Amino acid sequence: MSIPKILVVDDDNDVCRIVRWMLAGEQYQIQIGQSVTEALRAIEQKPFDAYVLDYKLPDGSGLDIAERIRSKGSEAPIILISCDNTSSVASRAEKFRIFDFLQKPFSREMMCNAVKKAIGSLPVNPPPGALERSKAKPSFFLQAMVRAIGRSIKGRTKAQV
Repeated sequence: MSIPKILVVDDDNDVCRIVRWMLAGEQYQIQIGQSVTEALRAIEQKPFDAYVLDYKLPDGSGLDIAERIRSKGSEAPIILISCDNTSSVASRAEKFRIFDFLQKPFSREMMCNAVKKAIGSLPVNPPPGALERSKAKPSFFLQAMVRAIGRSIKGRTKAQV
């Protein structure tokens, strides 16, 4: 099997470098983008096996990118990252079959697990171009939201929640 290609898009260059570092120990080919425009240009050049997209970008959102990915017929898993409240993103994200959601700040373990699970959902040894047509089932977005909310309130007192 070829090395999985992952597109990471975040307008914060530090976040892009951190995600690249987090995934450095794995066998992934990582391409970085910092805007919707850059991401769409990259997607037009080649398909990716998975996507890590920031929700808020200077020229739109990660969901704009997800919409384009899905409109091209790709079922590649999409991991959405954001520092925003997950419930405000949920309705649009569900429409584009987001595989997982990680709330910033996330740990290396959280990112690696999400990407491994996403890549693991792909068919084994797909023929060329099959990932664009794949019917890999995304995990339930609501479960991802519950995990993210649980992580964000973990350790808070009842008064803080």
